[in-house]
Amino acid sequence: MTAFPTTPRWIVLSDEAQALEDIYFFLPAMAALRKEGTRVERFETRRWKFSPKLAQARLTGACLLIARSLGREWIEMLETHREQHGRICYLVDHLYSPEPLAAEQDTSTPEAGSESEAAQLQQRLFVLADEIVVVSEQLEAALASLHPKVSLLTPPLTGKLPDLHHLEQSDWCIGFHGTLAHREDILTLAPVLRDIQTRHSDSEVELMMGRHLPLALSDIPRLKTMEAVSWEAFQDYCSRRRIAIGLAPLMENSDNHAASWLRFLDITRMGGVGIYSRRAPYVDLIEDGVDGLLVGDDPAEWTAALERLLGDRDATRAMAHNAQHKAHEVGDPLRVLDFWRARSTVARAR
Repeated sequence: MTAFPTTPRWIVLSDEAQALEDIYFFLPAMAALRKEGTRVERFETRRWKFSPKLAQARLTGACLLIARSLGREWIEMLETHREQHGRICYLVDHLYSPEPLAAEQDTSTPEAGSESEAAQLQQRLFVLADEIVVVSEQLEAALASLHPKVSLLTPPLTGKLPDLHHLEQSDWCIGFHGTLAHREDILTLAPVLRDIQTRHSDSEVELMMGRHLPLALSDIPRLKTMEAVSWEAFQDYCSRRRIAIGLAPLMENSDNHAASWLRFLDITRMGGVGIYSRRAPYVDLIEDGVDGLLVGDDPAEWTAALERLLGDRDATRAMAHNAQHKAHEVGDPLRVLDFWRARSTVARAR
């Protein structure tokens, strides 16, 4: 039986999800855990030439955090030496679909093969993990029957909230700062934004899509588009950029239904009031008309919501203040610190 060291130790086996690791572990918890005596380090698995012997020597006795994915050789090593590690937590923000598996024998695309392979590896991580940590209630429900310990960890607020002086200015910005994964969601709103911008000369639209901007969005009046940036650069941008209205569409046919409500925190950090799709994860978070607006998929509802926020600016300012209060409440980083502090033990959960 392996004799574990008495000093708590966390190693994050980093693959391709550093933003996820930063949001849910490093930014809210690392400094405090280290101050309390816990050793915390990030092991960037793709930058090392894999050596099972050296890797095992590095990991023995540590609690491990795996975010989203991990290379096959690392999974095999962990499976072989499972009893030599402490607790393993698997942080999940996406479920890979195994559906392409049957189609691969025919003419499936490389993307389908990659997705199905990722699904296979994810299933092995489910088996390895003592605990699956999910970022949304949707994922919690989806995994409840697949693992004995699934825990919800909602996103923390990772930066300061601004004053709202920009809402006193006459020109307002309508922003959409989703990733390219949300491309189809914002495309649905192209006619809405075109119509709003035609009728309101005191607003601009900002999209973070750069060279990937779809043609259907390119003719929106007073459109500002910028290239997608790294996670670190986006955090800096949020701290400096000010918007009045943020868009968070999540349509019925969207591929992003497992998403957390991180978009609410992003919009609030930029000083805006959000318009959110009336479905999870927003429907149980946003109080409609108090700290944001909830709308259905009908473009007419999005148009009406934008008209409401642009037309009654005093009410919009009040909602922005309320959104900040909610962000402080639901995004308290101490909640995330307590979550990981309680798991900073080598004792396995099962």
